[in-house]
Amino acid sequence: MNLDLNLTIGMTSLDTQQNGKHERFFFYFLILWTIAGLIQNYFTEVSGEEAYYWLFSQFLDWSYLDHPPMVGVVTAPGYWLIPNDMGLRMGMLITNILTIIVLRRTLEIKDDKLFVWMMLGLLPVHLGGLLVKTDVPLLFFTATFFYFYKQYLKEDNWKTVVLLALNIALVMMSKYHGVLVVFFTVLSNFGLFKKKSFWAIVGLTVVFMLPHTYWQYMHDFASIKFHLYNRIDLGFSFGTILYYISIQPLVFGPLIGVMLFAAAYKHKTESAFHRALKFNIVGVLIFFLISAFRVEVHKHWTSVVMIPLILLGHEYITSRENWRKWMMKLCVISLVLFIPARIYLMYDFLPSKWTEGWDVLHGWDGWAEEVEELSGGLPIVFINHYERASRYSYLTGDIVHCYNTFDYRETQHDLWPLEENLQGKTIFLIDRHNRKGEYETFTTSIGKGIHYRVVENFRSFRNVNVEVDGLEDDEFASGEEVTFNITMKNNYDYTVDFSDVNGRAVYLNAHILKGLNPVTTDILEALIISLAPGEELTKTVKVKMPDIEGKFDLRFSIQVEGIEAPINGRKQRVIVK
Repeated sequence: MNLDLNLTIGMTSLDTQQNGKHERFFFYFLILWTIAGLIQNYFTEVSGEEAYYWLFSQFLDWSYLDHPPMVGVVTAPGYWLIPNDMGLRMGMLITNILTIIVLRRTLEIKDDKLFVWMMLGLLPVHLGGLLVKTDVPLLFFTATFFYFYKQYLKEDNWKTVVLLALNIALVMMSKYHGVLVVFFTVLSNFGLFKKKSFWAIVGLTVVFMLPHTYWQYMHDFASIKFHLYNRIDLGFSFGTILYYISIQPLVFGPLIGVMLFAAAYKHKTESAFHRALKFNIVGVLIFFLISAFRVEVHKHWTSVVMIPLILLGHEYITSRENWRKWMMKLCVISLVLFIPARIYLMYDFLPSKWTEGWDVLHGWDGWAEEVEELSGGLPIVFINHYERASRYSYLTGDIVHCYNTFDYRETQHDLWPLEENLQGKTIFLIDRHNRKGEYETFTTSIGKGIHYRVVENFRSFRNVNVEVDGLEDDEFASGEEVTFNITMKNNYDYTVDFSDVNGRAVYLNAHILKGLNPVTTDILEALIISLAPGEELTKTVKVKMPDIEGKFDLRFSIQVEGIEAPINGRKQRVIVK
């Protein structure tokens, strides 16, 4: 009896010592990870995409055109406290660390040595600590979603219900396809529909989403329209499908991805929680595989899969010594590969002939100074390059506009009032291309050429919307002249007069596009009308279809003479046979 008692006490003491040792190991890892992240973020130049999200943090709102609000919310506090590159990424680094902590807490079996090395071997974990990305808050709230869902399955109470509902709202306000995590979790457990608390979660989630929904309503559901109508239909291609399938294991590795997928597959489903994890892995991958049959799928869109992959993979591998050894070896090799890559982001130590053709990562401060000097102090406008406009804004503190033309896509710049502040002013216009040879060319010290010209009395009517009534994948004969009824709506809060633009003509154009490539442009008429605020006008126009067969997009523009034709409405599909 005494022997058993002493043995039990001894084993408990040993377990306590082991747990304490593991916790210290994990704590030391977090300290080193934080220090490495701070150093990295201080010395790494901000990319154009990061600068775009920095603008979000300068104009905090309940949503943006192409993304929900969390990327701006997470970014803002750090930059307010420390207005430099490190402060800009501070919120992302903290969110990245919190994701790691939540993942560890969600694990059934703690093997800190394996878990830490897995974190060091995963590319998304490294990127999450050094870049401003929409996926960083998405991964955090996906991790907390599974944590709270696990608690909910064990203990159904109001605290868990409220936290789970709030978490679901935050998942969807991080990135719209975060809704897939919720959908496949519910799909894995139909028993949820029988629980009153489940419907309470649904109701509370709707309440928490109301500010975001109201923003969409006030902006005519701009985000929904953007994601529905701005995807380029690539059509079916075996190459696209094979690329999607082959790249996924590399996205989550690159070296340990295949092993993680194999471990998750072999993991025995023992509970509703495990079933939810597996449903999410399979469901998200199949969803984007189906999407890849028509549209371009960015490889990081499946990032939410990383959370269930880690939870299932770690549990399976930790109890199998051979798997564990191989995982540790691959993680060490991965870290060896990641370290020089991270150093290169901070310091350009590679010979120029090695990096020829790569995107330029260094020296953008000098680029901004050269552009600023070249402009002679005039307001700068970039055409079809929201990342360059955002980068210039970040580096100089002078927030500039991105003017998007009919053969590009809308960005958040189209919703901000930046263009209105330019009306009637002389501007310095920078384009990606030398349209019609009207631009001068200047090559900056980092090799990035710009095409520029000065435009006096800049005018635009971007917020007058023009769309065809009732057009939905209609078919027409090649070369056919088609009569359309179009509706023009003035979305400005003042009257627009197309006949009073300092002697310039204002044209209504019809453009036929293949993807983002112009096929034909018809000048339909010179506009001499005026529209009151909110006024709609229906007109009949004739547009000639292309002489070639295929699927195309029809888009209209209202163009001020001497200035590139803008976007004045969504693309609408036409089929020419």
